[in-house]
Amino acid sequence: MRIMRGLSSRVLPCGCLTGVYETYDNEVIGIVDARAPSCSDASHQPGATVFRHSAQPVGAAAGAADDVSGSPDRY
Repeated sequence: MRIMRGLSSRVLPCGCLTGVYETYDNEVIGIVDARAPSCSDASHQPGATVFRHSAQPVGAAAGAADDVSGSPDRY
């Protein structure tokens, strides 16, 4: 997994700081950047992935690109 760019950051309820990043594989992932001293979750270690979502390009919904039923003079 290669990170393309940082999108934002979030503080988890436990106090850990996570970065939200986009990868070259079109995934959005959350990575623990800093662990809170009060965090009791052993999986929250710096560099650990805490969530992963596949990103879908805008307009890629089923059939969105194939909809050509409109009248040509509408455009």
